Amino acid sequence: MWKKLFSIALVALLLHASDSLFIRNAGAWQGDRSSDKVKTFVARRGTGPKAKVTVKLRDNTKLKGYISDAGSDSFSLSDSKTGQVRTLAYSDVAEVKKPGGLSLGAKIGIGVGVGVGALALLYAIGCAGDRGGFAC
Repeated sequence: MWKKLFSIALVALLLHASDSLFIRNAGAWQGDRSSDKVKTFVARRGTGPKAKVTVKLRDNTKLKGYISDAGSDSFSLSDSKTGQVRTLAYSDVAEVKKPGGLSLGAKIGIGVGVGVGALALLYAIGCAGDRGGFAC
């Protein structure tokens, strides 16, 4: 019975992870929503040397620096090392991230690992009640 329960829970967990990944990637193709997300992120992040970001443009160019100015149609990205300021239109930006943190794949991997570990623990506890050992 525990094997069946473990299998069902594992299948449900994997389906949930793949479904949320599909939904997240489906929104990346919508340009207007993407530029609105970028605009919201930039506004929330603020400006100044503490507002460091990594910007990926639609032509796959990656830029690092801090947001020095934010307007209604564009924002300015200053390179910390060279001091060069570059003005970027929100429509030209594919994604903006704050530096550091875990990627989506890493978070999903950690979640799946924790789930499998918890189910294995439940399985071991359930089989420990059997006097026959791990033959359940």
